Amino acid sequence: MTLHEIEKRLSELQPEFAAIKDSGISVLITELMALLESCYSIATVSTVTIQQLKDEINRLKGEYGKAKIKADTGSSYSTEKERKAAEASLAPPEIGFKLTKDKLKALGEKRISRDVLDMLAGIKNKKYSSEDEFMSAVTKVIGKGRADRYGKLLLKYGRYEKRNRKNKVVGIEIDRTEKCEIDKSILPADAVRLGYADNIVQDIIIKRDNIMLSKEIYYSPSQHKTFMAEVPAGYEGGYGPGIKTEIPVMKYINNMSEPKILEALRSLGVVISPTYISNRLTSPTCMQPFIDEKNDLFRTALEVSSFLQIDDTGCRVNGTNQYVHILCNHLFTAFFTAPRKDRLTVLDILRNFEPRCFVFNDETFHLLEIFNVSDKTIDKIRHSADIGEYDEKSLEDFLSEMFPNPEKGENTRTRIAEAAAIAHYHQGNENDIVNILVADDAPQFKLLTTFLALCWIHMGRHIKKLNPIVPQFKKELENFQNEFWTYYAKLRAYQKSPLDAEIKKLEKEFDSLFSIRTGYPELDERIEKIGNKKKELLTVLKYPEVPLHNNGSEHGARTQKRREDVSLQTKSKNGTMAKDAMMSNIETCRKLGVNARDFIKDRILQQRKIPKLEDLIRARASI
Repeated sequence: MTLHEIEKRLSELQPEFAAIKDSGISVLITELMALLESCYSIATVSTVTIQQLKDEINRLKGEYGKAKIKADTGSSYSTEKERKAAEASLAPPEIGFKLTKDKLKALGEKRISRDVLDMLAGIKNKKYSSEDEFMSAVTKVIGKGRADRYGKLLLKYGRYEKRNRKNKVVGIEIDRTEKCEIDKSILPADAVRLGYADNIVQDIIIKRDNIMLSKEIYYSPSQHKTFMAEVPAGYEGGYGPGIKTEIPVMKYINNMSEPKILEALRSLGVVISPTYISNRLTSPTCMQPFIDEKNDLFRTALEVSSFLQIDDTGCRVNGTNQYVHILCNHLFTAFFTAPRKDRLTVLDILRNFEPRCFVFNDETFHLLEIFNVSDKTIDKIRHSADIGEYDEKSLEDFLSEMFPNPEKGENTRTRIAEAAAIAHYHQGNENDIVNILVADDAPQFKLLTTFLALCWIHMGRHIKKLNPIVPQFKKELENFQNEFWTYYAKLRAYQKSPLDAEIKKLEKEFDSLFSIRTGYPELDERIEKIGNKKKELLTVLKYPEVPLHNNGSEHGARTQKRREDVSLQTKSKNGTMAKDAMMSNIETCRKLGVNARDFIKDRILQQRKIPKLEDLIRARASI
């Protein structure tokens, strides 16, 4: 039987199972269904593994594996729809009332007489903000008797959800005004001029603007020296600030490749080489101000932020696999490309790449126990390690003495370095360390900060990935998902209005929700795993400002992936640093309400009309 046939047959049998009155037989059937579901899960994994092995055998034969064509299932593991629905329940849409032409036509099909519809046409398309206001207007035009008779029907068809639309015209600056004159020959003799009706049209002008700069020259016979006027700031090197601005704008805001930038500029009549464009995007001379700005904004963000969000995604640098780390919150976003994504790398970023330092103290040995380092090794370190700080070289020398065979103990050496580095980091001043980190459940993010807040959306995604075939389990999964997102909505409501009285209530509800047992083994297993992360998932009860999800850093990862759609990889260290800096500055500008194009031009012209991003972050954090 095919999977579809199995599901169909189970659905047909479900009413018969439900009709069984004997509780013992019902329990037995539930257990059998659980076994069937487990067998289905095992078979699914085995099918995938068998296909992978077949593909590998075919490749070894010089043939091709099975084409990777995604099935058009219409399903998605994304939980954005559920999250948005849960959050929308906190702020229900505003309701208004309006009778449109289509609504009146539909009411006519409900046997409302033509004379009543003709009278209602008098208030057609008029908006009313409340039920009472609407019914008052209806009563005036059709009378109280008819209003009482048709009231419920009119309320049902007149109801609509108000949209929070912004007026597009507000905020549009007028650059010039042109009068549109009417052809007088088409006017009748008695036409009277009433004035003008304004109509705003937006447009842009993109054109070449070549300038001949005549630099004044003086000669001093006494000094045998020639004096020549300097070109204005931004006009050095044969290209003006417009081109110097548009190159990074096209690259990092418009997401264009360097060949397309070259094509766009040449289509405007600009004589320019691909080398010049590459240098503008990668050379330290051009990019160092933006790199410095990114470093300054991140240093300030570390100082003023009560929490950070973090995620990582893979990338390519000159043919090698590396990782882009994204750190952010509501104030900023910063990108860091590194060869690894282990704890030490994450710790390097949190310490803003200060030289690594290590220490052996009570916390170090406690962490070694958590890392499952053997008691014998811990005792050996305890008696051999010096009191005081180690730098990277001295720690390497110490570990080489402890583990003289480089082929053994590599994992233990790594755990020792991580424990000693974390312990040293936690010795810093309160303002120097990150207190709360919002992340997924990856191991490299654990134990670095006092609090680790986990992402509720990741938890919801783990549940949504379940795909049972037993109808009873499908229903149980649907019911639990509804309860999961209902509880999420309660946490969002607490964030908006945090009351101490709600904390114990929400903790109790958490325990109740994640102690549910449905009889569906895989769902019960995931419920239990989520319930074991209570401390990490309820960080929000102590710190309401901490987000419940990690969408901020995931959006940053998506930005990196869209960049890769255009440019698969960076080719040099300078290019990688420039890419991280420009993406960080532009994403931070968006969060701070700064026009990124204006920011780039301001820095190229060295005008400093736009404040430093670090100053804007500090000011925003103080509000």
